[in-house]
Amino acid sequence: MLHCKADPAAFRLGNTSDTFAPYKGTVMRLAILLALMLSFSAQAQVERRDYKIIASGLSVAFPSGYACEPIASPFASPTRHDGSMRRDDRNKGLHGGIDLSLEIGTPLLAIADGEVIALGKGGALEGIYRWLRHTPEDTGTRYFIFSKYQHLSTLPTLKVGERVKAVKVIGLSGATGTAGKHYGPTGYPHLHLSTFYGPSDEYEIKGMFGSMVHGKDARLDDSLILYLDGLDDLSAIRSLTDERKTIRPAVVGDDGRIHPEGRKTVWPVSCKESTKR
Repeated sequence: MLHCKADPAAFRLGNTSDTFAPYKGTVMRLAILLALMLSFSAQAQVERRDYKIIASGLSVAFPSGYACEPIASPFASPTRHDGSMRRDDRNKGLHGGIDLSLEIGTPLLAIADGEVIALGKGGALEGIYRWLRHTPEDTGTRYFIFSKYQHLSTLPTLKVGERVKAVKVIGLSGATGTAGKHYGPTGYPHLHLSTFYGPSDEYEIKGMFGSMVHGKDARLDDSLILYLDGLDDLSAIRSLTDERKTIRPAVVGDDGRIHPEGRKTVWPVSCKESTKR
């Protein structure tokens, strides 16, 4: 029978570093690899969303003489911009915002005066995000509105707590959070804009990435509601006349000014002025 005799000295605490010295480089490489794998795994995770989503029936018409990026996938749509069906692990397969197909690096505008309340890097289907909080005075509505911009190309330079004016560039569009699976390695460059409407300025920040802002008693609804004149009751949106359901938002032209003047809310990207006005 073969007997192996271990050297007790090799297992004393004082000799541990000498014993494992030949493996130090390998251990370090494995530790770094494990950290990278955990980081990638977290970024690839999809946080489940289960908001109650009901189509608003609203549509948008831009001012004459301006060419604006249309909505590629509207609120509550079961399909993506390319007509494919959405995955059903979020909001029962219904879209929780509006999508605008944009080139990477397109300036994104504050839709109204507001305050930066959160920003960071989210997981899959989210990417780099930024949240703004708008008071009733900021928007001319009776609601506190929480707006979220997703898939930004880089982390914005504005800091949490800063106030911004409508039309202020608050970030650049990108494709973060969209690469892989349906959209392939390059992802889908676009802005996903979500809006929550509530009676209070109070909110909590939740989620594994700190990317979920829960306004007190706030409700996720169509971003187009923001542009309705005289908005008093969210429950009345679905019963508006067809004429009232066509939203005509103010836009920012080549001159950097709001058209028509005097509006508190604007479209989230600037529009090209045509030769015919």
